[in-house]
Amino acid sequence: MTAPNRFIELGLQSSFPRYLLPLRPRRMMHYFTDVLIIGGGLAGLRAAQEIDPSLDVLIVTKDHIQESNSNYAQGGIASVWDPEDQFDNHVADTLKAGGSLCDPEVVERVVQEAPRRIAELIRWGTQFDQRDGEILLGREGGHSHQRILHALGDATGKEIMRAIIAKTRDSKNCEIWETAFTLDLLTHEGRCCGAAIARDGKSEPVLVWSNQTLLCTGGCGQVYRESTNPRVATGDGHAIAFRAGAVVRDMEFMQFHPTVLY
Repeated sequence: MTAPNRFIELGLQSSFPRYLLPLRPRRMMHYFTDVLIIGGGLAGLRAAQEIDPSLDVLIVTKDHIQESNSNYAQGGIASVWDPEDQFDNHVADTLKAGGSLCDPEVVERVVQEAPRRIAELIRWGTQFDQRDGEILLGREGGHSHQRILHALGDATGKEIMRAIIAKTRDSKNCEIWETAFTLDLLTHEGRCCGAAIARDGKSEPVLVWSNQTLLCTGGCGQVYRESTNPRVATGDGHAIAFRAGAVVRDMEFMQFHPTVLY
């Protein structure tokens, strides 16, 4: 994390403390790893699978590993899976639904990658709903073709997380710390070099030093009075990045469910 903090430059962060708690390195425990991943949802666990198996990976999550936005995702996954469907169709549908907010290059890349990533999830044990040995494809708003894969009816996220949690636990280079709350990122000369983490039952935070740190902490739906996001979506990942000097953007994009409109 090397982005300059324009909020500090404008004097808008002068009232924010750099660290939530005073850090006393000489009195604290230290832990060293090659890669630190903060967040135990699908983004964090998938990232762990991409890392060289010769490197040590530490994944920390503030709740149990099953508790994440990913686990509660009820919709399916859109992918060109039917031979009658085409990538161009999926791209056009996405750009139309997103209006002027889509980055066409990103849309193209995500749509092209989707079938391979679906096949990967299947290899890792995800069981999508099938009929007569064929994956069932649904059609939802904004899509011109049948291309929505579901699992367990409307519990797609739960099934995907079941499979990827099992694969991560089987990865010998990966260690998972549950009920471990990340207090702050550790920085030196503008670069992130780890994090201060409060582990369940420990009186002092642990200073985790890493060569690379990945933030996969999910959303911040719980900052609102009305939210359908799970209780763990509290935005503390945004906060630790902001205090460490990252520039936040696109904060107006919030996940919500129509049932909170009244």
